[in-house]
Amino acid sequence: MTRRVRKRAVAGRLALVVAAMGLLAGPQRARAQEPAAPAPQFGGLETVWRAPSPSLEARVLRTRRAALEQGVWSLDAAAQVLLAGAVAGEPLERAEEALRLAPDTPAVRMEYARALWLHGGAPVTALRAAIAALVVIPRHVEASLWFGGNALLILAIGLAAGGLFFIALTAVAVAPPAAHVLGDLISRDLPGFARTALLAALVLLPWVLGEGLLGLAVALLALGSVFGSLRQRVALGVAVAAVWAGGWLLPNLAGATLGAFQRDPVAEAAYASARGAVLAQDLARLEAAAPNDLLAARARAIQAKRSGNLAQADAEYRRLLRALPNDPVIANNAANVRLALGHMGDAIDLYRQAASESGSPIVLFNLAQAHGLTFQVDELSRALSRAQELDGEAVARLSELQRSDNAAFVVDLPLPASLLWRRMLGAAGSETLAAQLRAPFVPGHLAERRAAGLALCGVALSGSIIGLGVRARRGCGRCRRLLCPRCEPRSGDRDVCESCFQLFYKSENADRNLRMARIETLRKRERRRNRLAWAVAVGVPGAAGLLARQPLRGVLGAVLFALAAASIVLRDGVVSDPLVAGAAGPIAFTGLGTLAMLAYALVLATSLAARRRA
Repeated sequence: MTRRVRKRAVAGRLALVVAAMGLLAGPQRARAQEPAAPAPQFGGLETVWRAPSPSLEARVLRTRRAALEQGVWSLDAAAQVLLAGAVAGEPLERAEEALRLAPDTPAVRMEYARALWLHGGAPVTALRAAIAALVVIPRHVEASLWFGGNALLILAIGLAAGGLFFIALTAVAVAPPAAHVLGDLISRDLPGFARTALLAALVLLPWVLGEGLLGLAVALLALGSVFGSLRQRVALGVAVAAVWAGGWLLPNLAGATLGAFQRDPVAEAAYASARGAVLAQDLARLEAAAPNDLLAARARAIQAKRSGNLAQADAEYRRLLRALPNDPVIANNAANVRLALGHMGDAIDLYRQAASESGSPIVLFNLAQAHGLTFQVDELSRALSRAQELDGEAVARLSELQRSDNAAFVVDLPLPASLLWRRMLGAAGSETLAAQLRAPFVPGHLAERRAAGLALCGVALSGSIIGLGVRARRGCGRCRRLLCPRCEPRSGDRDVCESCFQLFYKSENADRNLRMARIETLRKRERRRNRLAWAVAVGVPGAAGLLARQPLRGVLGAVLFALAAASIVLRDGVVSDPLVAGAAGPIAFTGLGTLAMLAYALVLATSLAARRRA
């Protein structure tokens, strides 16, 4: 999703809320300063809202009832009007009524939790409400897409940054022996600073050639693969997989998730219809697609019933029943239309069919209402008892709405979220968002997915093969000084340098006092090295695993630290919130970062313990 598309998404949402304030707020309509955005159609809900009411609660109950009769289970626009303060009332009262109108919207639940904390004097209840805001995310399609897409992006950043950092860390660890070996290819008399400069020039060459951060990472990967140990090479392979997943795989999935509506305008129009606020272009899309698209036909049937055209709605539902005879949502909504037309027997048969297919307490509640209209008291009691057994709380809320107006009350079921998910996520995705995220770091030829994969995997594999024949410098087991098998052939395959070999293994030829002084010097140096190593292990993510000679722990530590940092820094999301997440977004992503940081602390502690044992 480009920046322009993100702005359009947020601007569209703001336009919807502004239009809703104008349509629903009645006398509190503000004077227009700019040309008005296209007004969404609320299917008569604005008329219900503007009708005189003795209280805000009565107005909300009446609007909620009308919304459920139209299949709108979460009236986001009206809830945003209440939370914006466009209607008189105390903050807690407005938040409670907004929650009644939009119970499945995380942003509304978080505002309710905030009102409880600030004005209700109920911190425990506020905490439960905040947790509930996270629980309802899967029930709100747009919120699910936003949370899922941003979570994928944050995970991608953590994997890519952690993998790249570990590659750089491994290259730094093997740089001294690598510089020595490369210098020997030119001259064994080459001084140390010249060897270091030669190595730096080779590593920075892809960067200078315009390949950006990934080009530098490829050069560092080659360095680590050639001069690293076997365990380090395996860990580098894992790091390459993390970079690939974080740089290409997950961002593409995130782009497909965040741009799902843009790829399927008909699904977007159907979703807008299910939320109760459609634009003129949405109706046009549904009208054009309905003959061949069952999802569009569902939405058009919903719109026909909302507009009062029961004959058209009945015809649409009949066609849908022939195409999908076992769909309980279609059967229930078709029964509502038949009931409104006065065909009681057909309506009861359809309710029973929907109840047998779904076992929904909502359908059983509707069936009880149909039995009540036909004065079948025993059947009414049985259906209502079965509904209460399944979900007594939901039936109690519906009964409260029924008591607000003694007229017949049946509820339309909303569009199944699974249908929208299959449509939106099944369409071919776009790599626009992923390409935009990679552009600052991969500006050159490696930006193309196949080129990057070949470069990373090819360098890791070929470097490991070349490294099998390279005899690099190794550290002395006593004084830690680097040994070169070419420059110091007398060391052979020993783990200690010649000086330490004479000191510890041929002590009979050394002066005892000099030997003890030398050993004490080595002990002090080892203590200093241990303190420095501890500081590096704690201060540099992933270093503890390398120092413990368990580089896989290093990869995991670097990725976890990067994920924690990305989650906390980007707690508001990588892509702007389209007014559905609210404070639930920062809470969710901060919680993810906290879990990642706790996992990183565990990896760090086990790595330090493993180093002590070694």
